[in-house]
Amino acid sequence: MSQGEDAVGTYEKWDFAEGTELEKEEQRKPKGALSPERAVVLLYMLLALTFVLFMALTIVNLQRVSAVWEVLEQARIRSENSHTTAWHNLSEVQRALVSQEVENVRWKMTQCKEECGKELSDRLRVLEERDGLEPVLRQLAEVKQEQSRVSALLDVALEEMRNLSEIICTRCPAGWQQFDKTCYFFSSTTKPWLAAKEFCANFSSHLAIVNTEQENKFLANHIMDNRVFWLGLTDMHTEGNWQWVDGRILSLSYVFSLIGGFWNSGEPNNVGHQGEDCATIYSSGHWNDATCSNAETWVCERSC
Repeated sequence: MSQGEDAVGTYEKWDFAEGTELEKEEQRKPKGALSPERAVVLLYMLLALTFVLFMALTIVNLQRVSAVWEVLEQARIRSENSHTTAWHNLSEVQRALVSQEVENVRWKMTQCKEECGKELSDRLRVLEERDGLEPVLRQLAEVKQEQSRVSALLDVALEEMRNLSEIICTRCPAGWQQFDKTCYFFSSTTKPWLAAKEFCANFSSHLAIVNTEQENKFLANHIMDNRVFWLGLTDMHTEGNWQWVDGRILSLSYVFSLIGGFWNSGEPNNVGHQGEDCATIYSSGHWNDATCSNAETWVCERSC
């Protein structure tokens, strides 16, 4: 045999042995094993499914939290309204009781005046019927003076009672602040101007009307630096014709002579597409015109 044939035979034996080893290697692999490519695809699918489930659970939880928050906010508003209503009713009862007591005292004093006057008149009549002795005449003069003095004292007392019934002020309801003879409510929530006006009307009050510089300072002292409060002042009916909610017109002479001019520098200017037709007050005491649909805190005012 030649040298070339020996080389070919040796190569064929080596090739056959290598093929046999590959077959054995394939047989040693477990049946059903995944290839690396399929394993990666399966892993990506599991990750995608996990992400979808996570997002779904997150959305459901956010919806639940939002619903619970809304329920809590509604409960807080109902509680605040119920509390204010209860104190409003209590204030009305107190006002009625005090007024009734004042009226009773006035009636008793009037009755006392009539009865005392009748008693003194009877004494005078008895004395006048007696003999005109000097001691009796002196006593008669003293009785007349006493009658005049008592009558004058009763008249003064009755006048004071009438004045008291006009100026008496019961305690403001809880949550309201008293200044002079007026109660003020400073809100902690925000509403547009018309909604704030309706809120005040529901509690027998109105948006605040500024009559004096002292009242304006009182309002400003109850305002935090980062807030403004609606006043009962608007020109929504006629531009530039500023009017209080009780119908009074805010004139330039009124603003600058009576209370020193409370408009902020350059105000009112009615800027913006919607205009600015409702007045607000800053913590500095200056006023500004603002868009009535803005949500701001507000001040209610009512007689105490």
